[in-house]
This record gives sequence, C-alpha cells and structure tokens, in this order.
Amino acid sequence: MCAKTSNNSGFTLIEITLVVLIMAIMTAVGLPNFRDLYERSDIKRAAADFMSAMRYAQQRSVMERIPIRIVIDKDKQTYWVPVEEEKERRHYKTRRTQRRTNPRVENSRRRKPKEMKEVHGILPKGYIFEFVYKVATEREIRRGEGEFAFYPDGSADAAYITILRLAKKRDDERRVFIKTSPASGLIKSLEGASQDEGSDFYRGYYDKGKS
Repeated sequence: MCAKTSNNSGFTLIEITLVVLIMAIMTAVGLPNFRDLYERSDIKRAAADFMSAMRYAQQRSVMERIPIRIVIDKDKQTYWVPVEEEKERRHYKTRRTQRRTNPRVENSRRRKPKEMKEVHGILPKGYIFEFVYKVATEREIRRGEGEFAFYPDGSADAAYITILRLAKKRDDERRVFIKTSPASGLIKSLEGASQDEGSDFYRGYYDKGKS
C-alpha cells in the first residue's frame, strides 16, 4: 500500500516577505501622486464654487437688467451675492454710467435698501483669498469686504482674484487665478503654483486657449 504524499501549496515566508515589500514600494511611490491628485481636485472644487457665484451674479444682471454685485470678505474668507429684500425698480445702468455716478451723492438721495445674501459660500479650511484687486479703482482689498459688479449689457468690473491653498512649504502651495474681462464680462481662470504665474495670467500672457 502506497503512502500518501503531502502536497503543500502554501506560500513560504520568503515569498510573503517579497510580496509585502513590493506592495510597500508601490504604495510609497503612488501615495504622493494620489495626494497631489486629491489636492488638485480640492482646489478646483473651491474655485469652481466661487466662480459659480460669479456666473450667477452675471446671469441675474442680464435677466433683471440691473447691476448685480458679488462681495468678498477677506477676513472671513466668505463671499456672497447680495439682493434687495424689498425689490424696487431701478434705472438701467451699464458699467460706464455706473462709473460716472458719484456713489456718495446717489446714496444720500435714496434710502439704502435692506439686503439678503441670496447666494453665499465660504472657502474650505486651509484656503484663503490671497489677492483681490479691482482694476477700475486701482485698489487691492487687503482687509474687510470688497466688491465688484456685473452689468446688464454684459460688461463687468475688471477684477483679479487669487485663491490660495496654504501649505507648510512654499513649494507645496497651489493657487487658482481668476479674472473678469471688463468689456465682455468673461470669467477666466488658471491653476498654478507661483505668484509670478498669476502676474503673467493677469497681464494676458495665457489668454490663448485658456478659459
């Protein structure tokens, strides 16, 4: 009678060690790429939410034939589109007529309407409005609130906005640069890392093929 032979199909300790080592190497190589992909997606989402509020103000201005503003609070990293609670009929205004009007005189002639934040948002934790600049007034908003408007004729206040993702190292910082065209009201954006890229973008060096 023949004895039964044992056929062990299990893995040896050396084979298991090799598999674990290979998996560790693959994880170490792939983890930075996955993290970078996640961070890129995260900053794009933050910028997209803000630009959605901008486009809402733009579309509402054209539909209602009145200037619609978007307000940014740099201290609180919030933004909103204010609308009047008691809507009153206002004269049609373009960006040019708005510029000719003295805001102090106009405000003194009529009661300031109550406003509510119809569309509002806040940047995610770790993100800030690094740069908010209104070209027409040549003013950078460093503290508090700043605003710019879209107009019924499709134009807009020219503005430059930079959203920054904070990081411990400067090389790990990511930015989204956003600007509005005064004539067409077109909203353009560019993702980058350095402030120099933003300066070039605001000057129009990347306008071809970018939106």
